Amino acid sequence: MKPSRYLLTLALPLCGIWLDVSAQQRDFHRIDIGHAELSVVEWAADSPEAELILALPGSGGDYSRYKRVAPLLAEAGYRLVVINQRGIMGSSGELEDLTLHDLADDVIAVADHLGADRFHMAGWAFGNRTARMLATDYPDRVASVTLIAAGGIVPALTESGELASLLGNSDLPFTEKVRLARRTLFSPATDDALVEEYSRELNYWPEARVAQGQANRNTPLEEWVAGGEGPLLMVMGEDDLTAPIENGKIMKTEYGDRLTLVVIPDAGHALGLEKPDETAAAIVEFLKNHPL
Repeated sequence: MKPSRYLLTLALPLCGIWLDVSAQQRDFHRIDIGHAELSVVEWAADSPEAELILALPGSGGDYSRYKRVAPLLAEAGYRLVVINQRGIMGSSGELEDLTLHDLADDVIAVADHLGADRFHMAGWAFGNRTARMLATDYPDRVASVTLIAAGGIVPALTESGELASLLGNSDLPFTEKVRLARRTLFSPATDDALVEEYSRELNYWPEARVAQGQANRNTPLEEWVAGGEGPLLMVMGEDDLTAPIENGKIMKTEYGDRLTLVVIPDAGHALGLEKPDETAAAIVEFLKNHPL
């Protein structure tokens, strides 16, 4: 794929762009936000000047989706806090009759707890919807929004039920998990070892996933799709069948220069695991252009 004013294909080495190669290891802790208690995982540069990124994983998933990208962002000088949403890894809170507004309020409560008046927001897969909702509901708090493997506009190209089976049926044989993971989340170019590692360590929280799905259905698309009015980054895998890159093309046509679109070759829906260097490079470049 050739770059155009609509799409930028990125495959950059990271040599020389990192600011702090002694970034701290991940730190697990819990935050009481009153109506819920959320477990969070933090990677941070050893600097009081590190800009804060709050991040959300995909549907029913936990912080580990960021495990390869997060250390790179910390090394680049940022503080990344990944929020395990209600019902995930010990996070508590009501799961019935939610909307994306409720999930956005949770993120703002975390920001308040951290004393962050302004911050960057990131959302991976389903998390992109809550990230966009947050920027719409709290435009003065969100400096920028990064969307990773973001769908919501164009239907998935996978077979109906494939992803639900992978994420919802823990009794699947390992070989079937690998097959479905390859089909729904990974590029054909991704090494078998990574797909097998993902399938072996696969852990989702079905009740949380159902609640998030309901929150999405309870919130009209037009309420969140624009992601506020500030700068947006979309990082998409060229081979993503679950969130096809057509989502990014439509967004770019709609929002023009407000949106930066990066398409990463040989990557699927799990591009942050498949291509962490390229994903982190795209995010760092964007954040440098849109500082707090």
